[in-house]
Amino acid sequence: MNQKMNRTKVLSFVFPLLALLFSSCSLETDNDAGRMEGMWHLVRIDDLTAGTTEDMSSKTVFWSFQARLLQLEEKKGTHSSYLYRFSIDGDRLTLSSPYLYDRENGDRPLSVYEPALAFFGIRTLVPAFRIERVRKGEMVLNDGSARLCFDKF
Repeated sequence: MNQKMNRTKVLSFVFPLLALLFSSCSLETDNDAGRMEGMWHLVRIDDLTAGTTEDMSSKTVFWSFQARLLQLEEKKGTHSSYLYRFSIDGDRLTLSSPYLYDRENGDRPLSVYEPALAFFGIRTLVPAFRIERVRKGEMVLNDGSARLCFDKF
């Protein structure tokens, strides 16, 4: 009986201690994307300077947010994919550290803007967006010259 009581005392101390330790850890894979987490289908690009709209809904262009990384991918494989680190500060989404995504030959960091990024709605090498809306399966980003509209996939 005494041995069972000692075991109970030890376990009642150890389990809360383990829970505290695990909850205080911060890992590189911690989710910073919040409500933007997951895969988003780019359905429209509004060019705010030219006043034109490009319907992207039939194209397979996706932005995927996970942890601190964003992948830009065209699912048919006809365009290169790109990786960015991102940060969210209030209603600001800032992209940084761009890479050409190439697992076979090694990802290549980008030091100059590649025109192929325009296909994904990216107009500068390290863009910053105002997050206009993220709700009900819809996301709208605005960099001042273009508004990008997404549906949650």
